[in-house]
Amino acid sequence: MLFLSLISSFFNALNALYAKKIVGEMKDNNSFIVTSFAYIGLFLGLTLPWLYLFKANAISISLLILVVLLDMVGNLLFFKAMNKIEVSVLSVYMALTPLFTFIPNSILYGFHPFVLVSVLFIMVGVYFLNLKGRNPLTPFLELRKPGNLLGIASAIVFGVSMVPSQQLLVHGWVNPVTLYFYRACGIALITYLIYRPKVWFPSLHKHLSLRGITVIIQWVCLFTALKFADGTLVVSLAFTSPLFAVFLAWYYFKERITPAKLTACVITILGIIITVV
Repeated sequence: MLFLSLISSFFNALNALYAKKIVGEMKDNNSFIVTSFAYIGLFLGLTLPWLYLFKANAISISLLILVVLLDMVGNLLFFKAMNKIEVSVLSVYMALTPLFTFIPNSILYGFHPFVLVSVLFIMVGVYFLNLKGRNPLTPFLELRKPGNLLGIASAIVFGVSMVPSQQLLVHGWVNPVTLYFYRACGIALITYLIYRPKVWFPSLHKHLSLRGITVIIQWVCLFTALKFADGTLVVSLAFTSPLFAVFLAWYYFKERITPAKLTACVITILGIIITVV
């Protein structure tokens, strides 16, 4: 499951950068959310005659609805944050996601004190990310900015969402492909009904199709790992994406690799490794 989680992490960073390119051309977050998830739903729908599995009962239906709603909110927050801060910066905030998987898992399965060390590393990483000049209080001032708050809020929502997702998978009520199919279709439909954005972008079909495939790889790997391993462990590995994102953002978008970014990434990754160990 280590390999699957790291594959998910790499595609997590790659997909965030690809999304920024497409959103920039669409100039509308909601259009991107609806169209990208519609493409994902279409591609996965083609496999479902052979791969479909969903055991409907009151609990499984409730958990599935909860996953769709949480992930819809998480995506709305994520793309709003992407409009305000660099992808490489946002990826470090997203590294807080395992913390918010750990907290509900601790309530459900018991508290593990060693994770506090991991949490401390991650928080220090976020501190260095926002450290500017010689004033040690600048990170606390930076965290008040809307883009940074949106990034943290997105991490909270996605972290909590992993808990019901794992429950669906470990109880055998759904398989990874079917779960992501329902997740994608639900997010696309609800977002469209609420915002009614433009959804026809002929010039972007190739990009939306390619990103749809890479997103499917990312999330099917993640959900498969969740089915067989501890949720906090899997999410921790899957969100080692800051290291990938910093260098991919430098290559594709010419975002500067600053000492603060590198320090934040290294410390955050160390925190995640401690969680794994």
